[in-house]
Amino acid sequence: MNDLSFNFKSEVLDPDEGDEGDWEEDFEFGSDDEEEPAPKPKTDDVSDFPEQGVGFGGFTLPKSGRPPAACWAVNSSHAAVHIAGGGASKALQLLNRQIAVSDFSKLRGAMIGSYLGSLTSMPGVPGSPSMPVPLLQNDVNAHPGEGSLPRTPLKMKDLVAGIRGGYRFFQKGNFNDARIAFASVLVDIPLVVTETRAEGNEVKEMLEICREYITAIRLKIAMADNAKNPVRMTELSAYFTHCNLQPSHLLLALRTAMGTAFKTSNFICAASFSRRLLELPDMSSEKNAQLRLKATKVLQKSEQNARNEHKLNYSESASFSIDCKDFIPIYGGDTSLKCSYCGSIYADEAMKNKVCLTCTFTSVGVQTIGLVTGS
Repeated sequence: MNDLSFNFKSEVLDPDEGDEGDWEEDFEFGSDDEEEPAPKPKTDDVSDFPEQGVGFGGFTLPKSGRPPAACWAVNSSHAAVHIAGGGASKALQLLNRQIAVSDFSKLRGAMIGSYLGSLTSMPGVPGSPSMPVPLLQNDVNAHPGEGSLPRTPLKMKDLVAGIRGGYRFFQKGNFNDARIAFASVLVDIPLVVTETRAEGNEVKEMLEICREYITAIRLKIAMADNAKNPVRMTELSAYFTHCNLQPSHLLLALRTAMGTAFKTSNFICAASFSRRLLELPDMSSEKNAQLRLKATKVLQKSEQNARNEHKLNYSESASFSIDCKDFIPIYGGDTSLKCSYCGSIYADEAMKNKVCLTCTFTSVGVQTIGLVTGS
């Protein structure tokens, strides 16, 4: 048997030497001091993309704008424009600051109309809601952008139609209906936006017309209430002729005043009214021939008597304004209060900060900038 020598001596290999052979590590633990950054999450924000690049094919995103209502509030100081944009509180503040409105309930209908009239609704595809579309006033040639203004429903033609309706009622003697018509125009005027200065002047002229006719109608009602007081009735009829009325309506006022003064034996006043009546251009027409003859006879009779039976608080030669509360003359130099909206005048100091009796929704005696007509 052969001796076989087996050497079981283990060889210790130096870890820094030799080949690692096939025992390669399949992973790395990394360093404790350095960490890889977390991958950036995906986003839908278009700001992460370049303005120009392969992904957008050179398309540049437009700048974000403002909603129309926000532009309207910046571009105008007119209350109707702010109401159209939904800024009711700012509109009420403007009306109070500009014309001293204190009773906004009278303007409620016109304000709601201004808001609803500035928008229209365009139907979308089935199953989707309708889209509100603002109606613009200044988009005739091109879209005005941030300089846009809303379209308001109340126009000059609406005011003209209201005044003409009041004229017809006044001519027929329907004074209550006439007063309602003129009062309605007074309510609409603060919410009418004019485009030119000439239109603004016309609106202010309509405001004066409404004031004069409402005052005349109130005087006519007061005359009926004082039918048993001849002195007071004659005074009221005399004030009635000093309202700024249309020539055809002034003719009616002078005819009434002439008859009242003659019946109460105030012949000086009767002669004055008959002269003014005969000087009117309408008196030369054939339809007024009967009235012309009557006025001539009253003038002759009054010049013969030439006396007033009663002393009146009235002077034809002196210029005066009519107190819209007590219906007495307010002469130049007398202290008075004024409505900053319609211009009605009051002699009583107690009317300060009270609601005007003519327009019925503004305060008396508050100094303001006055009616704003343009946008």
